[in-house]
Amino acid sequence: MALTTSPREQTRFPNVLILESALNSTAISDLAGRPADVTTIDIDNQSNAAAFVKLYDATDASVSNVPVIIIMVMNGTRRVVELPTGVAFTKGITARCVTAGGTAGTGDPAGGNVGVSIVMR
Repeated sequence: MALTTSPREQTRFPNVLILESALNSTAISDLAGRPADVTTIDIDNQSNAAAFVKLYDATDASVSNVPVIIIMVMNGTRRVVELPTGVAFTKGITARCVTAGGTAGTGDPAGGNVGVSIVMR
C-alpha cells in the first residue's frame, strides 16, 4: 500500500486528494486526520473479482460500525462517484476494500490492486 495526501496546507486549498494505490481488508485509519466531507471517490479495480470499497465515519481501524458508503466495482473496471454536496464524516475517514458487500467481508481482493482516490474538503 502507498498512501499519499495532498495538499497539506488547507487555508488556501480546502480540497484534499487522498490516493491509495492498493487498498485491501486492512483498514487505513483516519485518512484525513480530521473530520471532512467526501466529494469524489475514484476506484480502479484491477483485481480478478468484484471489490467493495467501504468508508467508515471513524478514526481507528476498529470498523465494527456500519460503513457510511459502500461502492461495488467489477473487476477490471474503474468507477467514479461524484457527491457534489459532499458526505460528512464527523469523526474521520477510515477505509478498506473487501470482496463482500454489506457489513461483512474480510477477504482481500486478489490478482491485482484496487486503487482509490478520494477528494474531500
